[in-house]
Amino acid sequence: MTERNHRDSDRARRAKSRLALLNASEFKRETFYALENIQKAKWPGRIVGSALFVLIVLNAILVFVSTQPGLDPVAAGVIRWFYRFSTACFFVEYLARIWIADLAFGDISPRRARFKYIFSVWGLIDFLSFGPNMVAWFFPVTPLLNNIISVVRLVRLLKISRYMRGLRTIGRVVAKHYHEIVASFLVIGLLIVVSSVVMYEIEHPAQPDKFNNLLSGVYWAVTTVTGTGYGDLVPITPAGRMVGSVIMLLAVALVAIPGGIFSAGFVAEFQNANLRKIERDVRRSEHDDSDDDDGGDDSSDSTTSTLSS
Repeated sequence: MTERNHRDSDRARRAKSRLALLNASEFKRETFYALENIQKAKWPGRIVGSALFVLIVLNAILVFVSTQPGLDPVAAGVIRWFYRFSTACFFVEYLARIWIADLAFGDISPRRARFKYIFSVWGLIDFLSFGPNMVAWFFPVTPLLNNIISVVRLVRLLKISRYMRGLRTIGRVVAKHYHEIVASFLVIGLLIVVSSVVMYEIEHPAQPDKFNNLLSGVYWAVTTVTGTGYGDLVPITPAGRMVGSVIMLLAVALVAIPGGIFSAGFVAEFQNANLRKIERDVRRSEHDDSDDDDGGDDSSDSTTSTLSS
């Protein structure tokens, strides 16, 4: 019943959003399509949306190119000006997304919709994609500030995920199975804490240079539980090896739990997507049939009136 209520509320929210789109001006509606649903946009909106996508991809590429040592001064200058151009474009995009937020969240008031976007995860990502770089235009850039801006610039890489439907599916799976995922990771974290303390107490007298503090035990536990096993920190005492074997066997079972949750969530999400597609097709066919029936009735009525006359 809860899932049905959730679908009904989501359907009502989409209906209100469609109504808000219909009532919006042509320019605002095209701006919304260019940023949120490029397939429905006209050719100017498609050009803008595609150009924005290309700009994000180029920024992702230049993040790696600009970090290369010994970069040519001319190339460095071109990259610097390209970053400034990208900052201005992302700033305009951010303002446009604030403007069309009432269309994206059509079930609430425009003011609340804009605040909802600004303080959402995507709103923060969009702000960080231009905010720190724009600060450098008006304030002196120290080496520390330059390093911070270079790190924050990596946020632009996250903007490309807006165009990947697979990542949206991951987000829906995490949202629906949030409690199960958190519980499974808490169990894994508890195993890491317990095993790190036990292993430190066992191995510290035999290897004081290796297991010199509790953090070294945590490092060993993480590499063991995750199956990485670098081999730079290993137990050498019989008790330590026995405990390590037990922990590895437990880790095999516990680490598989989040994977199973994600797998089941993906299967359920794709099944729901197929069901939604079937429901849309059924509603569309019913709507077409009703239109045909109305047309048939109109034609029969007109025929009857003609004969009677």
